Amino acid sequence: MSAAVKLDQGWECAGVPAGSWSAPEDLVDAAAEWIPAPVPGTVASAWRAAGRSLPRHELDAKDWWYRCRFTGPGGPHRLVLAGIATIADVWFNGAHVARSSTMHRPVTVTLDDVSGPCELVVRCAALAPLLAARRPRPRWKTNLVEHQQMRWLRTSMLGRIPGWADVPPPVGLWRPVEMCAIDGGTAADIRLRARCGPGAGGTIEVRFTLPGAVHVPGSAEGWANLVAGEVTAPLQWSETSGGLSFRGAVTLPQVDRWWPHTHGDQPCYEVVGQVGGRSLPLGRVGFRDVRVEQDGGAFRIVVNDRPVFCRGAVWFPADPVSLAAGGEDESRLLDLARRGGMNMLRVPGTSVYPGDAFYDRCDELGVLVWQDCMFAFTDPPDDEAFQAEAVAECRQILASLGSHPSLAVVCGNQEVEEVAAMAGLDRERRATPLFDKLLAGVAAEEVPGVHYVPSNPWGSDPPFRMDAGVCQYFGVGGYLRHPEDARRAGVRFASECLAMSTPPEPATIEEHCGGAQRAGHDPEWKRGVHRDAGRSWDMEDVRAHYLRTLFGIDPVQARYEDAERALELGRAVNAWLAESVFTEWRRPGSTCDGALVLALSDLRPGAGWGLVDAAGRPKAPWYALRRVLAPVALLAVDEGLNGVALHVLNDRPEPLAAELEVALVARGSGAVERADVLLDVPAAGSRSIGVEEVLDGWRDVSYAFRFAPPAYDAVVATLRRRGAVPSAVPTGGAAAAEPLAEVVHLPLGQARPVEADLGLEATARCGPDGRWHLDVQTRRLAQWVTVRVDGHQASDSWFHLPPGGRRTLELCPERTGAGARASTAGAPPRGTVQALNAPAPVPIKGTGTCR
Repeated sequence: MSAAVKLDQGWECAGVPAGSWSAPEDLVDAAAEWIPAPVPGTVASAWRAAGRSLPRHELDAKDWWYRCRFTGPGGPHRLVLAGIATIADVWFNGAHVARSSTMHRPVTVTLDDVSGPCELVVRCAALAPLLAARRPRPRWKTNLVEHQQMRWLRTSMLGRIPGWADVPPPVGLWRPVEMCAIDGGTAADIRLRARCGPGAGGTIEVRFTLPGAVHVPGSAEGWANLVAGEVTAPLQWSETSGGLSFRGAVTLPQVDRWWPHTHGDQPCYEVVGQVGGRSLPLGRVGFRDVRVEQDGGAFRIVVNDRPVFCRGAVWFPADPVSLAAGGEDESRLLDLARRGGMNMLRVPGTSVYPGDAFYDRCDELGVLVWQDCMFAFTDPPDDEAFQAEAVAECRQILASLGSHPSLAVVCGNQEVEEVAAMAGLDRERRATPLFDKLLAGVAAEEVPGVHYVPSNPWGSDPPFRMDAGVCQYFGVGGYLRHPEDARRAGVRFASECLAMSTPPEPATIEEHCGGAQRAGHDPEWKRGVHRDAGRSWDMEDVRAHYLRTLFGIDPVQARYEDAERALELGRAVNAWLAESVFTEWRRPGSTCDGALVLALSDLRPGAGWGLVDAAGRPKAPWYALRRVLAPVALLAVDEGLNGVALHVLNDRPEPLAAELEVALVARGSGAVERADVLLDVPAAGSRSIGVEEVLDGWRDVSYAFRFAPPAYDAVVATLRRRGAVPSAVPTGGAAAAEPLAEVVHLPLGQARPVEADLGLEATARCGPDGRWHLDVQTRRLAQWVTVRVDGHQASDSWFHLPPGGRRTLELCPERTGAGARASTAGAPPRGTVQALNAPAPVPIKGTGTCR
């Protein structure tokens, strides 16, 4: 099998005034500054690699030229430029060979001879002149884009949305460039589909081509076969002008179903074509059924006949400057999504289509994907050529996704229907055939069985109601609603929610933001904070509102007195808001069937909306949500006069025999009452029980009746496997089992006084697995305990620790930031633990070595 030749070295780029060069011969002796350019990458990433900054407006105002000189491998080849942003011309050895008008589709060129000294030149034309051209007016305008004519261009909205975190717009060769030999040894145009049935089996359908292949007359009957598992089936073939085309199907009599990781395993099957004695890897498939139930306004995703509460976040590229697909940063971010209990990611229409590595990794990790088509906000032109290109683009993208079991939903666009409705257009006048019919038909043909949604939000009239279909919920968040609104709004499925401005971890602030004293006011810091266009406030103002109203703290005074503590309070309020909202939505009896946080990661350093900061470190809400979103979770909900309800959730395919213990804490000093109960929780089911039922008698645990001063300031509920020994700080030997889940409910609210001495301490020790473990304990109730260890990430942080409580955490070496350089395997880790209601952090103790 022929290997593709990657053209990823020797590139350079230069920017010139729009239209000043027209062909490669203009590059000779031209007065322009050429700099080395990473490919795949963008112009902005080239300047970043050179240690220089580039005014953002120049990216769309100039023509950007790329060139690469190399020695050709000889013979005919297919030149594949997997993605060029955006209006591009391609020359090979001085001859113009291709033109592209979209960044979302690859450019493929057949070259008869690639030998000797070769030069490849690409021009990415300036967009500014195109945006200035007069065109037909749209049906509506929006302030969510910098220029209304963006609707005509098939490029990303990233870097072109006013008020969003400031990132450069993508320009350049953002996807790989390859030469593929035309010798009949490399499969191309691969299309795989897998469907369940008949019965317990599954069927795989395949189409592919072999450019340059020739059938030898008189070949044996088994010359071309399709192999999956232990089953072989014949392939049909036909001759084309450039080689051979193959198609076929194979049915496996018994297949294991693919599940989101919260609900089961992720088996996948390798598919191989055997042609003329050659084995051609065609990819992997997984078998699962996905449908959406929409009765009574619901939007309930059902996988393999089991309803799934979809929880997760909105996905943006791990590096929004280079848009690099695959790689360690992307894989690490996807791992954090799974470790955070997330089973769905949504790729928004404001971004770019992910690469194959993203979908391969989601298949492996058991993370469902909601894929928007790359349209957002604007009125798509009612133009035949534009719509033909849009259909071709989406067909090519979706055809490549048919093998991926992680793909669950395809959506025509982001917020087009909503923006039109908010502009006052009724349903008939805002109808858009491109999304309502054309792309719906493409999805039905290319990814049958995957649910299609024309727009997002969608499903009500007006489309932005919360209580029907798909919504975007920012009631708690930008609209300053009390957390109780999460129930009142009756959300059915939130494709976006919260979008909170959370300060990153202190290490990231020191490394990338100039320290806590610059956070909150420095212009560089503010470039990372989201602000809706046309608003005089940003998301840090929203965080300040909740700190004032829910914690009783003046955010301005807090910043004046102690910048570090002000940031810590901001982290805590967002952690509590995220925990509260998702606890409400995930509890049994909720109307909500799924919600996705905006977003998984920050777009740049600062207090962005991500659950993970720009350095790849989880932020406070990530830890809080990790416990709420876990496959086996324990939730506490204050039901007012009805007391405090406890909900045990079990998404796993096995029933759970558990013991639930409840302790009531008074004055932060210890449990004054304790009781337990045995619970049998069914597979993919739940059990709910009131605190009073466990205690076998009424207590005013929610402090709703208020007949007397409050008797309790914390309700501690702990879930263990039946028969498990409660964990403790070990004195030797193996540690006892950690609880399955624990929740500490504070019925008197989040505003707690700072105490001089909580008795909080932490000791690092080497575990039997050869890794550092951290034993954390406290004498008094410790609120929002944070664990920060140089060069390591703790398995948990941002949790409440009850009086006398102990928690054993794993410390994993950090793979990002300056902390990775500080990590040492042998010496005891250095760091601190701190509680929000303590005056200062406590150093971690530790002795010995760990190798």
